[in-house]
Amino acid sequence: MSKMSHKTWFGVVVIVSAIVVGFILNNVLNEPLEVPQIEDVYWGEGERPTKEDTTVRKFVLNVSDDVLGDLKHRLERTRFPDSFHGVQWEYGFGLDYMKELVKYWRDDFDWRKQEALVNSFDHYKTTIDGLELHFLHVKPKLKPGQKAKPLLLAHGWPGSFFEFYKVIPILTDPLAHGGTEEDFFEVIVPSIPGFGFSQPASKPGLEDSATAVLYLKLMERLGFDGYYVQGGDHGSVIVSVMAMLNPKVVRGLHLNMYTGNTETSFLIKLLVGSVFPSLAGLSQADYNKVYPLWDRFLWILSETGYLHIQATRPHTIGHGIVDSPVGMAALLLEKYSSWTNPTFAHLPDGGLEKHFTKDELLTIVMIYWVSETAVSTLRLYRETISDRKFPIISAAHSIPIDIPSAIADFPHELFHTPEPWCHSRLRNLLQYTTMPRGGHFAALEVPELFSQDIRDFARKAEAFWRRQSKE
Repeated sequence: MSKMSHKTWFGVVVIVSAIVVGFILNNVLNEPLEVPQIEDVYWGEGERPTKEDTTVRKFVLNVSDDVLGDLKHRLERTRFPDSFHGVQWEYGFGLDYMKELVKYWRDDFDWRKQEALVNSFDHYKTTIDGLELHFLHVKPKLKPGQKAKPLLLAHGWPGSFFEFYKVIPILTDPLAHGGTEEDFFEVIVPSIPGFGFSQPASKPGLEDSATAVLYLKLMERLGFDGYYVQGGDHGSVIVSVMAMLNPKVVRGLHLNMYTGNTETSFLIKLLVGSVFPSLAGLSQADYNKVYPLWDRFLWILSETGYLHIQATRPHTIGHGIVDSPVGMAALLLEKYSSWTNPTFAHLPDGGLEKHFTKDELLTIVMIYWVSETAVSTLRLYRETISDRKFPIISAAHSIPIDIPSAIADFPHELFHTPEPWCHSRLRNLLQYTTMPRGGHFAALEVPELFSQDIRDFARKAEAFWRRQSKE
């Protein structure tokens, strides 16, 4: 009888350990998964009124000249950090490019032009649970016989509604963008409370699951009883919670960052897949997305320093960025470099202008600056990991979802979950697209790929529901 190799012995140990750990977690520690009860909270000042204003009001952005003058004064008095030679963006936002960006911002950036671009979309506000919620609502121009599918797009940090400005025309006017008559969408893009022009909460506790409740109420107020949802970053959690809480109205769930990795089976698959990929259902391409674990861990660790401070002491860093437009730009835009492509850290300009223009980048920052919501956006992380809310978010990452779903897996996204590992949670995963290019801000970087994936998924989801209606 030949001796087993060390690798084989190690593999056997890993598999046996995974089975034992899985048995313990599933049968001893795990409680049955139930949809959590999310408290109905009044987030405004004071007590909930007996009757809330339910009107939907038109909103037009018009930043005062005083605000713009103050901004220019601050830019003129910028104090830059010291030079540090031999690095590009490996230590953070590069000094030389920041000086170039500030000069353009101060002398050449035309905010009124960008403000007109922002206002070219239909903006509204409405009050829900004490908060004035801002959202875009763009309706397609339909001819008799044409129908549009309602679609809610959910952003995250450091994004805003502006992330979707390139995909909205593609989705609402498909015939002008390579689509067909079945590709019309009516698009709703809310701003997370405390982001952009949505009012921040006046008390602790408003995180992704609470935002999901507000979005469900918004869609109900707008008269929708069936619609699609799409999200990345925090938006992926928000729309997943929406699908979990009310699958009767959410017809389809499209994600470009899948974060459903807290279920027990994931740990088992991770252990087994490290030694015997095929036993964990992994192809070579799948394996390369996840392993070596140590390399992935070090990369994620290097990219999540922001998360730790924002999830623990958001107000500390907040004092700096609300007073310094350059500090705010550095915090926000550094992510548009490393999260678009991690190799951009080795370029003098961080690769920012490979996919985005200076005007786009500065418009992103300006929305945070003129709305004075930078600190409340950071607070979202603190609320998410709080003792009050973490169990709800954890459940949202584990409870199975049965409505049609899709994942667009972009190569430079922060997290990757191989398709075989997604089906235990997304039990009607109709589409998993391995994208040829793109990163975290896919809607802004590769709008055509992003939009086409939504179109393809919606067609499959509509066919799914037609089959269901016949059974």
